[in-house]
Amino acid sequence: MHLKRLLAVKGIHFLATRFGSPQLRSWAFDEKYRLGHWSFSGDGPELFKTVQNYLRGGRLLMLGCGGATLLDDLDSKDYTEVLGVDLSEEALRLAQRFASDKVSFVKGDMTTFQPARRYEVILFSESLNYLATKIASRCLQRLSQDLDHQGVFVVTFAQSDRYAEWIEMIRTSFAVVEDRKFTGAQRHLLVFRGKS
Repeated sequence: MHLKRLLAVKGIHFLATRFGSPQLRSWAFDEKYRLGHWSFSGDGPELFKTVQNYLRGGRLLMLGCGGATLLDDLDSKDYTEVLGVDLSEEALRLAQRFASDKVSFVKGDMTTFQPARRYEVILFSESLNYLATKIASRCLQRLSQDLDHQGVFVVTFAQSDRYAEWIEMIRTSFAVVEDRKFTGAQRHLLVFRGKS
């Protein structure tokens, strides 16, 4: 129990989530949710509208889904299927409130998760930055084959300056459709797909 509490401490949490084993990373994320540090409500209208626009009533894959707060805003008519994937059992417990015949959640690691179908939108909302940029690039390249013909990645970063390395990697390695800050915020949004 003491180890798990330590994993929520700022510097230790950073090291555990970036360089730890999947089990250590899972415990670190669990503890942040359990302590209420990550009790988010809704992802805001800009992310919702962006996802809704590209989703076009299709399938949504949320990697690092957390409590799946985006689903507070999406209506069931906006999608045919949603799959949320997270390493944290506590996040998945919170997300279960959205479970339905069209919405499901599984425990998994975004770096190794193999989708069973193609998606119109693959979303990383404040989650891709938990991977080193080289690993994130490989993960995105691999998942490019799991996008539908017109499918896109939607990725957000809490602070554009802090995550400039990830943003630049996406700009140079992928075909960017949208690249902007959220209105009146440091939060950054990228919409992109694999280069042909």
